[in-house]
Amino acid sequence: MVNSRNDILKFLSEHLNTVSKPGRYIGGEYNSVLKDGKDLLRVALAFPDVYEVGMSHYGLDILYWLANELDYAYAERTFLPWPDMVQLMEDKGVPLFTLETKTPIYEMDVLGISIEYELSYTNVLKLLELSKIPISCYDRDDDVPIVIGGGPVMYSCEPIAEAFDVIYLGDGEVNFGNMLKIIKETKGMRREERLKELLKLDGMYVPMFYQQQGKKIVPKYDFAPALVRRNILTDLNSVKPPSRKIIPHVESIHDRAVIEISRGCTRGCRFCSAGYIYRPVRERSADNIVSAVNEMISNTGYEELSLLSLSSLDHSQIGEIVEKLLPYARDHMLSISIPSTRVDAFNVKVASNIAEVRKTGLTFAPEAGSQKMRDAINKQITHEDIINTAKKVKSAGWQRLKLYFMVGFPDETEEDIRQIGELIKEVKKVGFFDLTASVNMLIPKPHSAFQFAQLQPPEYMQTVRKILGPYRNFAKIDISDGKKSFIEGILSRGDRKLFSVIEKAYKMGYYDEWGEYFSYEKWENLFSEVDLSSYIGPYEFDDDFPWSHLDSGVDKTFLWQEFQNFKSGIATQDCRNGCTLCGVCISYGVANVIID
Repeated sequence: MVNSRNDILKFLSEHLNTVSKPGRYIGGEYNSVLKDGKDLLRVALAFPDVYEVGMSHYGLDILYWLANELDYAYAERTFLPWPDMVQLMEDKGVPLFTLETKTPIYEMDVLGISIEYELSYTNVLKLLELSKIPISCYDRDDDVPIVIGGGPVMYSCEPIAEAFDVIYLGDGEVNFGNMLKIIKETKGMRREERLKELLKLDGMYVPMFYQQQGKKIVPKYDFAPALVRRNILTDLNSVKPPSRKIIPHVESIHDRAVIEISRGCTRGCRFCSAGYIYRPVRERSADNIVSAVNEMISNTGYEELSLLSLSSLDHSQIGEIVEKLLPYARDHMLSISIPSTRVDAFNVKVASNIAEVRKTGLTFAPEAGSQKMRDAINKQITHEDIINTAKKVKSAGWQRLKLYFMVGFPDETEEDIRQIGELIKEVKKVGFFDLTASVNMLIPKPHSAFQFAQLQPPEYMQTVRKILGPYRNFAKIDISDGKKSFIEGILSRGDRKLFSVIEKAYKMGYYDEWGEYFSYEKWENLFSEVDLSSYIGPYEFDDDFPWSHLDSGVDKTFLWQEFQNFKSGIATQDCRNGCTLCGVCISYGVANVIID
């Protein structure tokens, strides 16, 4: 078995030319960090997917620079190798290693894993296995790295909780450094005692200190909090965004500079778990953004910049931000992009300025075709808003437009689905050269108003395909088959009983997020071992949830009322215009930060 850095380097020199995209594994990228790790806490930051996906993850960027600015820690990166490299490493007895120093992961002090989507749970277990770390927290000795989980899916993490010693809830800028400091200061102590020390901080969930009773997760011990409160960064301007993005050797899926212009959203779309768990909204100032972008482009040479947030055009200074960036963008041929855009937030002048250097396509998210359903999900835009905005876009010179829709809402009718096609048909009449639409199944996520709703079976999408089929004459319509969404829904709403299912699943194959490796039949067979009905719903207000001990700050009572408002088609106002009493600001002593 390969055990040393020199052995790993020898392995790479002899075998890299036999695997696809060898640049994934060599490290040494521009802007990566090298430190003398002696006497420092050695931290491996992992993204449980292939290199080019992980290198696009903004959260990993934040943690990498947070840790490496500490004088007591050294953070390195690792990713799950592609299957051809996994097979080669297993054949040669090579453990997973860090990119920066080629250190085996099992020799590190900490392994932090950021998780963005539930279908990567099998990847998490494969990453642990390849690292020579027991996949269950109950099987780890004192000298095994502390395994930390983080990311948005951790607010409903019970199906994968057993894989982690501790789970970090909330914004990393608040307590990530303090957590690492405690881990360093407690080296040499028993594992359970070290984890107990972490409970002094907010946002620390230690799964081994809890047990399942019915559907609820409750503490085993008095020292473990019954409710784990998340970490909330109160002011985005108080922290510097990453300005030295590592330039990947292999083109990443989002190979561009990124600046987070705000965090959180005030709109209150009832299907959007991110809109709830990232409350309140915190805007970064225009001057802060422009300064950071100038430094970022100088340090990276990127020619494309993404203005990242849940709703970028809602930023109160978006016009000023773009206008201040334009001179720099012109001088450096820097194109600016934004994520998918709300129709009612669209501003032709701002969009035209954004597209001045390079005009790409635009993406709008009406979400539903019928006015009844848009009102019900609190997507407060009218049919006229959508068509008028499309006309403005076309008049301003855009030829490509993409639309996002969801189906599978409670009480949805065939006519609601048909109205998606009618809307596509009418937008096409505006005259776009390239019109595409994406139709996906609703995943009723925990901590959203739809946590009480029923998860639709994949067969539902067959009806959707039949209804929307005739409208493919007007646009390229991509309709998902619902299978991945169904599995993701079960895993997001599940409890600890599903860990054994995930364990069996990863041994049968991983990379479930990738179409060529996803097997619905695998999951369907494994799910026959558990009572799926308990995860499908629908649920009532008094039902227990296996995520209620992980506090997003949004009251269950508020979410229930929002679900009732959905059924009645009653709108809830944008909380920029007045508090909607969701509970976050009151229980955490925080507030929206809107830049005047």
